[in-house]
Amino acid sequence: MERILRLNDTDVVRNPAVWSHDPSMMWDPVSGRYFSYSTDVYRPEAGLCEKRGIPVRSSDDLVHFKYEGTVLSEKAAGEGADNGDYPETEGFWAPFAEYVNGEYRMYYSATKAFGSSESRIWLAVSDTPLGPFENRGIVADTWGTDDTYPNAIDPHIVHTEEKSWLVYGSFFGGIYIKELDPDTGLSADGDPRSMGICISRKAPDAIIDGPEGAAVIYVPETGYFYLFQSYGWLGDDYDIRVGRSTKVTGPYLDIKGRDLKEHSMGVKLAGSYCFQSSDPPVGSDRDGWKWGGIRGPGHGVPFYDPVSKRYFFVHHFRDGASVNCVYDSEMERNNYQIHYMMVRPMFFVNGWPVFGPEPYQGEKFEPLSPDEVRGRGESLVFDDVDNCIKFSKEETAHRKSLYPEECVIYKCPDFENGEDVAVITGINNSGLAYWKKFMYSIV
Repeated sequence: MERILRLNDTDVVRNPAVWSHDPSMMWDPVSGRYFSYSTDVYRPEAGLCEKRGIPVRSSDDLVHFKYEGTVLSEKAAGEGADNGDYPETEGFWAPFAEYVNGEYRMYYSATKAFGSSESRIWLAVSDTPLGPFENRGIVADTWGTDDTYPNAIDPHIVHTEEKSWLVYGSFFGGIYIKELDPDTGLSADGDPRSMGICISRKAPDAIIDGPEGAAVIYVPETGYFYLFQSYGWLGDDYDIRVGRSTKVTGPYLDIKGRDLKEHSMGVKLAGSYCFQSSDPPVGSDRDGWKWGGIRGPGHGVPFYDPVSKRYFFVHHFRDGASVNCVYDSEMERNNYQIHYMMVRPMFFVNGWPVFGPEPYQGEKFEPLSPDEVRGRGESLVFDDVDNCIKFSKEETAHRKSLYPEECVIYKCPDFENGEDVAVITGINNSGLAYWKKFMYSIV
């Protein structure tokens, strides 16, 4: 089968998924195409020749993507990078775009420096999804604040019946939500210095850094707003978590009813993992390359596709092959260098989102009953606290008791091994995300 998502190939023309960090996704009702915007990456040897400007990738089917270049105008990039007496911002982060009121609106982050909470979120607009985008103004501004305030980065937009909201923040003061003027896309109160309402912050007893990379979506089928966020180090043990609320402004609770603003990091849906039976041949021709699993999936956005009428989650991850790992002795942590965009199917079980164990590769959703799958399989359970990589455990017998009563079973292509397999995704009785893949499934 064709491998849609290719590891090891770092040329963005041949492999548009590579070097996509903090990806977002937009379906354009005008052209009927998909557009993914991501954090600036400067790698001339790979075809990424702009230091800043917001890269964009396009697709006709949410599977095959094309790198289209950058979308900010030179003027807008200069305005966004201007830090006064401080050095200019080298690159922009975590853009999110949408089509509203006949125009394309893109929100993006500009920070004083990596690790700083002094940042700004700009709104830029265009007549086309490929730009050029021109700045309309600053939506959130935390310049001159300390670490007790939110960090004005990582924007995401969610709409209710009458209002529009900006979700933003990273570490420091937590995740905030702020009302916008739906006509202009700027702050509803006209003040970019107003913070809004805190909806999530680091739990007092959390041993993992976070939260950041937040996004909110309303799902009419369940009646909940879902707040997705990431914890951990993006170069290795990044993860994806969720809480839910009946109101856009919260409170957002985990599966045990704990508030993400007070006592919880959220339900962990995905973290670093490796299906142990899997050793994808892609990339094996590179000296020193050995499959090390998916590292640091995180900073993603939920996405409803109006064409297929299905939900997806779009995020980045890092190739866990040992050749890609650089150890930071000062920070005492690993950093896996090469990152890619991944599109995952997303389902809902008992009102909670769960991810498909394999990336979306254009397959139709074919639900299966437990009686239709059998054979040797391997399963993963994502620990709620421990962010170490999770390796699959082999299950030699088909025993339904081994997986949750409420789950989704379906057929899809196996990313690692290249054959159609049956997979299971759900949340077990302990409130932990559960994946299973049948290595030799009979369907």
